[in-house]
Amino acid sequence: MATTYERKRRKQSNIIYTIITAVLICAVVFAMVENFYLMAEKDAYEILHLQTKQIKDDLTLQLKSDRENLVTMANFASKLYSDGESYSIMFESFKPIGLLSNIGILNPDNTFVTKMGEIDLSGKISFSEEALRGEYVTGRVADLTRDGEEIIRTAVPIKANGETVGILYGVIRLDVIGEKYVNMARELDAQLFVYDKETGKFVIDTISKIPGELKSFKDREFNGNYTYEDFENNEKGFSSFKSKFTGEDLYIHYSTLEDFDWGIMLARYESQVFAETHGISRSLLFAFAAIIVILTGYLNIIMQKERNRRKLNEESSAIRKLLLEINQQHESITAALKRIKEFSSSRSAFFADTDGEDHHYIKPSLADMLLTGNDRTYFIGELFKYAANINKEKLSIGFMQIIPNNHLLNTNPELYQFLTVHEIYDVSFAILPDKNNHVSILGTINPKKSSLVRRLVADIAVCFSIALYNKRHLNKTELAATTDALTGALNRVAYKKDILVFDEELPEDFACIYIDVNELHIRNNKYGHAAGDEMLIYIANSLKESFFGHSVYRMGGDEFLVFAKNMSQENVNQSIETFIRQLEPKGYHVAIGMSFRSRNTNCEEMVHEAEVRMYEAKAEYYQKKENISIARESDNYSQIKTGISEIDTMISVLKDHYNGIYKVSLATDKANRILMPAYLGYNENEDHFSNLLKTYINELVHPDSHRAVTNFLNYDAIKRILAEGKTPSITYKKVNGDSVTLSVYSLTEDTDNVNDTLWVFARD
Repeated sequence: MATTYERKRRKQSNIIYTIITAVLICAVVFAMVENFYLMAEKDAYEILHLQTKQIKDDLTLQLKSDRENLVTMANFASKLYSDGESYSIMFESFKPIGLLSNIGILNPDNTFVTKMGEIDLSGKISFSEEALRGEYVTGRVADLTRDGEEIIRTAVPIKANGETVGILYGVIRLDVIGEKYVNMARELDAQLFVYDKETGKFVIDTISKIPGELKSFKDREFNGNYTYEDFENNEKGFSSFKSKFTGEDLYIHYSTLEDFDWGIMLARYESQVFAETHGISRSLLFAFAAIIVILTGYLNIIMQKERNRRKLNEESSAIRKLLLEINQQHESITAALKRIKEFSSSRSAFFADTDGEDHHYIKPSLADMLLTGNDRTYFIGELFKYAANINKEKLSIGFMQIIPNNHLLNTNPELYQFLTVHEIYDVSFAILPDKNNHVSILGTINPKKSSLVRRLVADIAVCFSIALYNKRHLNKTELAATTDALTGALNRVAYKKDILVFDEELPEDFACIYIDVNELHIRNNKYGHAAGDEMLIYIANSLKESFFGHSVYRMGGDEFLVFAKNMSQENVNQSIETFIRQLEPKGYHVAIGMSFRSRNTNCEEMVHEAEVRMYEAKAEYYQKKENISIARESDNYSQIKTGISEIDTMISVLKDHYNGIYKVSLATDKANRILMPAYLGYNENEDHFSNLLKTYINELVHPDSHRAVTNFLNYDAIKRILAEGKTPSITYKKVNGDSVTLSVYSLTEDTDNVNDTLWVFARD
């Protein structure tokens, strides 16, 4: 019997032989493919040579035929001239022939005669120079009779008595010659270029609707020893370069037309040249790939179990490490559940126990499918019911899978309906019962790797339970130190610790929501502190529910703050609206300020921004109360009756955040300070607020902001903006560098007659 060592050696030998065989097959296949391509390239050049000659012969024959036709017509024109007759009979009888679309005659006086009449071409062409040239065919030249048009012009002298008495021109239109030979090139599945060798301008261009020039190929990347100069210096030959449009190699044969100073190029893309070769190569490569797949599958079967075992161990170790750091790392539970979710390719991962622990991680894009509130309570409760059926005497860990199938429909239709509505088709979870009726559940929702999930959660479920038990019982002191005793929200100690973490993490889609409870002082005085405590507890619980999974802090007596990360601005706004709706039945009111950034850069800046907006909302809240003004000139302030007796409470809060608040009559220009120290000046002339503001602008406002702040002296404009339901506002700089925001609010409900206003100068 073979020993373990011999079996191992045979296994290693089989792997080595398999790899060597694959390498040899690969070498043979690639050698064959390389040979096929070399042969295809050689054949391509030969075919291009033959096809170029075919087109060149046809084009040469056509041009010669057209020239012979012109010679015949020139002889006829000579006879007409000698007989003293007009050329009109020749024009009237002319019909397009060959490539010729039209004809015309240039007279010695530089008048050009066509069927349509005479044109004076003086300054555009010289008859004497044309007479010396004799017969010729141009490349692409300007049409002298039509601006912006280009043609091919073929010329034959008209002679009488040995003298040149006229030049007969035949016109070849670019679209006519192009259409014929573009179609011929298309039939050959090739690209055709014909150009005037003197100017390099294309006469025929099958790539562009507007013919280009030969020099456009000058910046191409030529292959091998080929160069652009080959086209200019050689009569014929082969070339190859990379196409600027497709990135493919372009294979070319070029030549020169006999008797005409024209060059011709016929080109074919490598995808056309190697089309058949590609097919053969693909077949070979497919066969080779099939062999490799079979060999790879063979090797994969040998090593798959080992890879799965190693990956499972690595994942388990990583999760255990996170759980060991649970007391030091605030996000360890979330990070561990995230790894489980990603490893199992599930919608979400969760942990819950009968001591009240409830944690989850869901794919961010599926956050709207997270089970919350009563739905979550029901779901976890149903799992605990299944856990109750586990035999605690025989099992330390049980594993269950709930699927909404016919069996579940018959045995628990309510749960079946719940899972179906919430698009849950698989709940796989491990159960840890003990003799003290303590149960822990660790599982996933909609996993794609069920077999691996079973092994992973069973392997780490105990670690989860122990880690959370230790955190709960060993960190009571820390919990008490970071939790507000009245509301159960996090306190300022936790806040100061967490902003350091957030500033280091730089989370994306990060929001800071600052909440201030309105009229808490009044409620305490009117109903007692128990009523105020009840109000704070209710508001704290509403915040925790509306921002489930995010950090809720009690910052002071009546102030709360929420940090929400990985939450879109739209979802933040929806959560704020949900929170406000929860307060309505109780008649509670809050002022809210929110700061949102796609990526957090500084928590304290965001908190300050949200706090300022909260105080603006608070000022607006009190402004909307019943506005009856009672002036006390001797005390140098005005008190606004708001429907509450504790106006001083509101003002005592506002004065720490605002430089000055004034009640201003736009009709009389009279102003009163509202329980605030003088801001615009210590010797204020409040009978003329506009004069006071002008002095303030000239002396204290930075010159760059003068014009913008001066606009607020236009009371008519202020009235129009307020009448539209908008708030005039501006942020400006003072000469000392401070940034101030000035906002004007209406103190009347009559939008057609806005006079009484509140001017608020706030620190920015």
